[in-house]
Amino acid sequence: MQMKRKQLFILLLAFSFFSINGNAQQVEAFAKLDTNAMMIGDQIGLTIGINLPKDFQVVWPAFADTVTGHVEIVKKFAVDTTQNKGQKVITQRLVVTSFDSGYYQLPSIRFAFKRKNDTALYSLETNPMSLTVNVPQVDTTKAIKPIVAPLAEPVTFMEVFPYILGGLLALALIAFAIYYFKRRKAHQPVFARKPKPLPPPHVEAIEKLEELRLAKLWQSGKLKAYHSAITDIMRVYLKRRYGFDAVEMTSDDIFEHLANQMTNEQALAKLKQVFSLADFVKFAKARPTALENDQSIYDCIDFVNETKFIPDETKGVEEEQTTKEKEEEENQ
Repeated sequence: MQMKRKQLFILLLAFSFFSINGNAQQVEAFAKLDTNAMMIGDQIGLTIGINLPKDFQVVWPAFADTVTGHVEIVKKFAVDTTQNKGQKVITQRLVVTSFDSGYYQLPSIRFAFKRKNDTALYSLETNPMSLTVNVPQVDTTKAIKPIVAPLAEPVTFMEVFPYILGGLLALALIAFAIYYFKRRKAHQPVFARKPKPLPPPHVEAIEKLEELRLAKLWQSGKLKAYHSAITDIMRVYLKRRYGFDAVEMTSDDIFEHLANQMTNEQALAKLKQVFSLADFVKFAKARPTALENDQSIYDCIDFVNETKFIPDETKGVEEEQTTKEKEEEENQ
């Protein structure tokens, strides 16, 4: 019985060996230099890789800054994988250089691999490589030439960004200085305050008419200035109230526009009388009576009060009160 167990164990061990050996025959590691000879300081490529079945996993070799003592790694490209007919080829390209002349033996590169979902780990190494680093042959019979200047590298955006930012700040300071001195020269504040919103047209007109009445211009003999001020106030009111440029229009043009927009003929007649009297004072040098002078102010106040526009603010309040009443009735 023990003899049979030994034979069975030997058969299993042999089968495992041949299975591993069969898998290993499908794996090939390789490493290749672009050239085996280079000038000191030049850069050449080193391609490493492994060819193995698709269901195998690889522990990729890690590199520091050098391949060997005198051969340095300048750049590492990403690991690339290609597949074909059940096999996959994994490669990586390195750029190497050397600053010491001589003959160098590059060590073998070891790849570790295993089958997926298997704990057995295998390894395979590439063949060693040789690299000769030469120095230029110097003709000592000729004159020594000056050292070649370093090669210019392309400028990156981050290198010029501080200069761009500094230039923009300088331009902003110059622009602000010009603006500042212009405002000071014109005796204007550097930072103007936000203008206050205008009062409603009817409020503004009545306030100005009241100020004009209290100024007592006509009582001081300034009839033309008094009646001109009245019509100027009303022109501004008409412009803001009805939306046409009454300030730049003649009296006839103003009343032609108003006739198409107003239905209150009595108020329109009062305003016509005011403008007509003002034209007589300004152009015909008429001298109205004290009653006529006062009446112009009062007619303008009446016109403003009869034509003013007030938004309906009571509608929302009435609706809110109705809603509250309904809620109280429902709660009762």
